[in-house]
Amino acid sequence: MDHNDIQLGRVVCVSGSHVVMVWEQHDIAKLDPERSRLQKGSLVKLRTPNSLVFGLVTGLTIPSPTKSLSPEAAWLAELELIGESTNDNVGFRQGISVFPTLGDPVWSTNRQDLNAIYARSGDSTIALGQLYNDPEERICVETDRLLGRHFAILGTTGCGKSCALTLTLQKLLEKHEDAHVVLLDPHGEYHSAFDDQGEVLGPEKLRLPYWILNSDEIDVIIFGTNTTIQDRPTIAGILHDLIVEAKNTYQGEPAETRPITVNTPVPYRLSDINRLIDEAMGRLDKPGSLAPYRWLKNRLEALSSDPRFAFMFGGISVYDNFAEILSQILRIPGNGRPISIIDLSAVPSEVINAVVSVILRLIFDFAHWSRGTQPILLVCEEAHRYAPNDSNLGFEPTKIALARIAKEGRKYGLSLCLVSQRPAELATSVLSQCNTSFVFRITSLRDQDIIRGIVADNAYGLLDFLPLLSNGEAIVVGDAVSMPLRVQFDRLPEAQRPHSMTAKFSEAWRSAAVDKAFLAEVVDRWRIHQR
Repeated sequence: MDHNDIQLGRVVCVSGSHVVMVWEQHDIAKLDPERSRLQKGSLVKLRTPNSLVFGLVTGLTIPSPTKSLSPEAAWLAELELIGESTNDNVGFRQGISVFPTLGDPVWSTNRQDLNAIYARSGDSTIALGQLYNDPEERICVETDRLLGRHFAILGTTGCGKSCALTLTLQKLLEKHEDAHVVLLDPHGEYHSAFDDQGEVLGPEKLRLPYWILNSDEIDVIIFGTNTTIQDRPTIAGILHDLIVEAKNTYQGEPAETRPITVNTPVPYRLSDINRLIDEAMGRLDKPGSLAPYRWLKNRLEALSSDPRFAFMFGGISVYDNFAEILSQILRIPGNGRPISIIDLSAVPSEVINAVVSVILRLIFDFAHWSRGTQPILLVCEEAHRYAPNDSNLGFEPTKIALARIAKEGRKYGLSLCLVSQRPAELATSVLSQCNTSFVFRITSLRDQDIIRGIVADNAYGLLDFLPLLSNGEAIVVGDAVSMPLRVQFDRLPEAQRPHSMTAKFSEAWRSAAVDKAFLAEVVDRWRIHQR
């Protein structure tokens, strides 16, 4: 025990990992007022025959308060035992092998204790911030435990999630220049956050050719969310048959020697689809039976000419560039830009779920067929949009793809980061697969209940702070940290912050009024679908 340690009190109750001590505040306050001051979340320690046991203050009570709150009265502190060091301050681990007994002294912690528990440094860790009540104590997370077992960043809008995500990714990329990170960016927030480390893939650069789509995805692209289209099942069946035939035509090999299905990711030409439609219509003699073919042909022509779908239906020539598509999305090779930022903000809203489904499916299938030799981190912003807890919402293939990554991805070196401001709306089966969580301010009781349900042991009472956290402050729980922590994340330079700030109404409305030329410029960008 350090000779500078201060005895804070003595144990008067032991119930499992829960301990109550008499806080001898009247004896020690005059010795060191700052170190003798206890508050919820303070760390203390106890000596057993074989170890130092550390506990977190979870409650403070004066059972029989007097009018003057005399310090001579019994002041009680409730502790939750969190772990131990079997060789003084070396080798901290969660769990208790020997419990304290009644009358054992409770001591203050020192800098050496805090460093042993919190500041785990080395090549396998990244530092993200400092302990909320001790700016000198740096907080590190273990990279392999963070990525190898998935993680989530949760909290209400404007609490600092995007900045924390950016900071975490920047720290990872600083140590791992050959990483492979894919960030789904639904609002175009991260364009400047990674400077020359990221490759931004908006609709003007992203290439997801139609022939990569499986049957469910092509149906959404063709039909949208409209379930009232007459003869929809018939049209879908016709399209699937034509796609198989067009793929075989492109491959130039009989189906029996190289079996191809509608879901096989091999190219085909829309011109072959149109030719096959014309041939089929020429064989029909009843006008009523032509309607599905005419509808399908018109729809394909509309999609091909719509500039919003150029990333999928653009270009005249068709060739097998599957490897190039994977290289672009997965950053293999990275060429100094290890993160791909897929800007979904300009993707047509009626097909965005299908686009995300394609990307998730490609990433998982690559991880599976590459046998995990190239580990990948997938970051899913606004994850509740793609895997909603309500079974009646969302696009089922997207939900299935994301759930599959959550449940099986770690087997193939595929890590998942879920970011959401609505944890209650995110599928619990997906969220529960994240073994580390960064939980920012949450005021909704429903969201708080979800967090408490997925966090083991209620994070030793730290979750009680959720509604009170300031911007950039989070409760961190899970495998990547030694114990549940309340952390103040480092502040990013302004130039590296994602552009997700709330509009400054008072400033904008005081500026000079815009003219019609501004509106004309907006209309032009609107029409050509470029920001």
